[in-house]
Amino acid sequence: MSGLVDLIFFSEKRKGILILLAEGPKSAEEIKNELHGDTLSITPQLKKLKDMDIIVQREDTYELSDIGKIIVKKMLPLTELLQVFEDNSDYWSKHDRRPIPEHLINKMHMLGKCKVDEPDLEHLFEFPKDLKEIVFRSGRLRTFYSFFCPECPAIQATCAKNGAKMDLVMDEKVYGRLKNDFKDTHRLLLENNVSLYIYRGEIKPSSFMVTDEFVMLKLFGKEGEFDHRKLMSFNKSAIEWGDELADYYIGLSEKIN
Repeated sequence: MSGLVDLIFFSEKRKGILILLAEGPKSAEEIKNELHGDTLSITPQLKKLKDMDIIVQREDTYELSDIGKIIVKKMLPLTELLQVFEDNSDYWSKHDRRPIPEHLINKMHMLGKCKVDEPDLEHLFEFPKDLKEIVFRSGRLRTFYSFFCPECPAIQATCAKNGAKMDLVMDEKVYGRLKNDFKDTHRLLLENNVSLYIYRGEIKPSSFMVTDEFVMLKLFGKEGEFDHRKLMSFNKSAIEWGDELADYYIGLSEKIN
């Protein structure tokens, strides 16, 4: 079995071939182009996978064998999970992961390829302009805030006017700021049937946002310190994961309206 593990995981090219063939049969030329390789680098890897009966060749087309399909089905979540943690190991290791419920820890592979976005000092307290454009064209917005974001009431008001379906979950103090200091926005949100929730739990993320196109997650540091950096993913499966996270916190919150 160790030989099979070595065969698959100790070669990025072989692993890439299997992930590619999970989409369906491919010709040698298609495999070469997709993996940005050449005949000399790809052909030996195809032969090794054939010899282990993980893939089969039909003329110039390659596809997963029945065993290969089982292996890749189990391999993909692990590969995706490793990518989530390896690409951003510094962020995950230094932040409090407790706000992510266990059932979503078990689905972390759904986040896929993430990136850590770190604002420059000149725009530290500003909502990123490129993300704002995506939020404004989104048909829905689901957010959680345990700190007050100065720009957020204006962004939320614009989304409400645009007819977006919105779930806004807030720490009690954050909701108090919105209600007392931004009365016009608060009234606008209520008039546009935006769902407002108060979360009173002690274990909580710094913030998260789910739209049609991305999920954004901010965690506090392990000592509870605030960090402006955020994890971003634009994968479809990541958005599904974000929706489950939103459902989880909505289920623990009090609906205001």
